This record gives sequence, C-alpha cells and structure tokens, in this order.
Amino acid sequence: MANCHNFDDFDGVVKCVTGLLEQIQSSGLSDLKHSHTHIRFWFRGQPDSSWQLTPAVYRPDFHVKDEDARLNKERHLTQDFRAMSAGLLTSPKNESDTYFIQQHYRMPTRLLDWTTSPLAALHFAVESHLEKDAALFAMDAYELGPGQNGKREDGRDFLGIASGQHPVFVKALHPIFQWRDPSHFPGFILPVRPDHFDRRIALQRGCFTFHPPDRGTLTKNEVRTLKVFCIPAAEKPRIRGELALLGVDQFSIYGDLDHLAVYLKYVHNC
Repeated sequence: MANCHNFDDFDGVVKCVTGLLEQIQSSGLSDLKHSHTHIRFWFRGQPDSSWQLTPAVYRPDFHVKDEDARLNKERHLTQDFRAMSAGLLTSPKNESDTYFIQQHYRMPTRLLDWTTSPLAALHFAVESHLEKDAALFAMDAYELGPGQNGKREDGRDFLGIASGQHPVFVKALHPIFQWRDPSHFPGFILPVRPDHFDRRIALQRGCFTFHPPDRGTLTKNEVRTLKVFCIPAAEKPRIRGELALLGVDQFSIYGDLDHLAVYLKYVHNC
C-alpha cells in the first residue's frame, strides 16, 4: 500500500476525529439498515499505511520456509504458552479463550485484531510510528466471503459472525492445539467475536479475523465492503490530542498500570 501522497490508493483521508465520522458516513457503511449494526461494522487502525492486513504468523519476521513449518512453529508456541501461563490465569481457559489471550499479549497467531469502536481503531493508528502515514480500515464483517444471493459457497454453515465457542472456530483451532490434520482449517477467513472475559478485550471492544492457510492477507477480494482511509503523519499529534479530550487514551484502551503510567507521562509532557 502506498503512502498518503497517492490518494488514489485510499477511499479517503482522515485528518481529525470529525473527519473520521465524515468518512464513515460517506463510505455508505453507516447507511446500511441492519440489525446488530453495533457488532457487524468492524474497524482496524495501523500506524504504518504500508502494512497489509496480515496476522503475525504470516509476516516475514515469523521466519518459516513453508506452511508445514508455520503450523509446527505455532503449535510449539501455543503449547508452551498454555503450559507456562496456567499459574497466571485466574481460571482454566478453553482453547478459544487461550488463543484470544495469546493474541492480546502479542504472541504470534492467525488472528488479526479488529474493533467495533472506530475511535479505538483511530487510537491504534496514531499512537506510534509518528513519522509514518497511518491507515484505518472499515468493513461490514457480515459480508466477509459472501456467495450469490446471500448463500455461502465456501463451506461455511452459518451467516454473520462466529462466537468464540462456535463449532467452526473450535474446529479451526484443532490443528494448532490438538495437532490435528490441517484439513480442519476452514477454507475462508473467519470473523470471530470473543466473549468479554478479559478486561482488555472488553475495553477495546475486540473482535478478530482468523486466517487459515492460503488466506494470510485480507484484501477487498475477500470482503467487498472493505474501506481504507489514510491518516497523514503530520496529523497524528492533533488526532491524539482530540482523542484524549474524548477520553480515548492509552489507559482507557489497555486498562493496566503500565499504560496508566504511559498516559500520565503523555498528559504531563514527560
């Protein structure tokens, strides 16, 4: 993806908080009259507009030579995380919840973070890499991988968004957690909405896309409603200030002591 100097690569440019609302309105997403609009419209902010919509296990720094090596490496990471985190968790977790926790603590997974809050996504876009143009993505997650006339042609046995305990998602984790055959992976990118058992997931209104083999990057070929808006680097400080006035900051997003300290140092300019 190009930087903001090439506007043709983007669906719009965001220079302030109100500009984001205007872009969402002009995109047509806000005009769609559906039930559950509060959970089906998803947003993602990336601080560098050159980055693709690719989960960590598919990025170059995961350092694997092929799909077999990718899966085996993820299996070992997941096995070690589950064993070594057991004493740190408040209660035993099932495979789905463990996988979500791994993602939120920056373990490499096949999950890509999204949120139902456009302001949270905007925060992630402007909180770092201040010298880089950022990107903010929006989509109707219900439209991810649709077939003709609302019928699925990809083997999915449901419409809309899966819960974290949906059998399709539970089965998708079997190759990772139970070392099952990769045929258990779905043949499509799966939108998943987790239970809000974790404070960070709840604060960020988190949701995820799960990316099986051969679906490592989400593009407009996968979801026709996908929109991408550019945020010029020069506007990041202004937007951070506007978000802070609205109560969207490091502490409200992460809700832990580390980010409380980050937030206080920011507001006191130290």
